[in-house]
Amino acid sequence: MARVSLRLGFPGDLALGPGKIRLLELIAETGSISAAGRAMRMSYRRAWMLVDELNRMFREPLVAAKPGGVHGGGAHLTSAGGDVVRRYRAIESDITVNSSANIAALESMVAVVEDAVKPG
Repeated sequence: MARVSLRLGFPGDLALGPGKIRLLELIAETGSISAAGRAMRMSYRRAWMLVDELNRMFREPLVAAKPGGVHGGGAHLTSAGGDVVRRYRAIESDITVNSSANIAALESMVAVVEDAVKPG
């Protein structure tokens, strides 16, 4: 079955795609940037870099983080962060629903691996 993967490009080489959105969703679920990064099999540093990029990309920060310590730290999505995730998923859903006939047509045109001509 075909699937839709949405990547939005903004001026200044800024991009928002499925990886960044999933990171935001996992931060919301786990309350932790490091736990979200681990769930995506990325380093702590990479997760923090992506969060920093996302926070700089929008007019308002998407993630608010509290440093660790004796009582532990944590992170959560701001209202802007939740809004970005909801809008991205809505666009993704709209594309899937409104393009289902075209997706099905393209899918029927794709060669099945067993039917594809093998090199050699």
